[in-house]
Amino acid sequence: MKTTQLLFSPFHRIAGGGALVSGMVGIGLAGLIGSAQGLHFDGVLDVHVGKKAPGWVFVVEGFISWLSLALLLLVAGRLLSKTAFRSIDLLGTQALARWPMVLTALACSAPGFHRYSHALMQSLVGLKPGQVPSMPAFGADGIVFGLVTLLILACTGWMVLLMWKSFSHCCNVRGGKAVGLFIITLLLAEALSKLLIGRLFLLLETAAS
Repeated sequence: MKTTQLLFSPFHRIAGGGALVSGMVGIGLAGLIGSAQGLHFDGVLDVHVGKKAPGWVFVVEGFISWLSLALLLLVAGRLLSKTAFRSIDLLGTQALARWPMVLTALACSAPGFHRYSHALMQSLVGLKPGQVPSMPAFGADGIVFGLVTLLILACTGWMVLLMWKSFSHCCNVRGGKAVGLFIITLLLAEALSKLLIGRLFLLLETAAS
């Protein structure tokens, strides 16, 4: 398999149980790397440095995000596709599509990224409405933060491309109608994942009190 095909269109060769296992490993790995630095994959498209939580929560967030989109795309595919397809192929390739988040987690481990993120957050604390925040000095940490942010955006775009290719290939759908349905489903899945992860944190807070 050519490198470009492996990176941007792997689903012609990898599907079913193999894609599912590989994707689940990637989701778990991204969550574990993120847990060491407080990095939450708290939505289908989201990644944030957030509050502390048990290590398993960071992993579960990734699985919630994967299933939120995969299951909704499964419904969308059944409604749109005129051909039969296997559910495990779509579920597996959607899991595999989240592998770029491993690279995101590794990039965010750069110390300068977290120092500058913390400085940015501190500059926003106590701001009154309409008040302009004083940005932290853009030194070496700021450069690292900027580069990592660009990489995060690139990885997110790469992941969305893989998600679309998974949906298009597994469900055998093309064209504007399929793209439109994919975008709508992606937005609904983003909202659903945020809701479910928010509920998870609410349950954690309730259990701790």
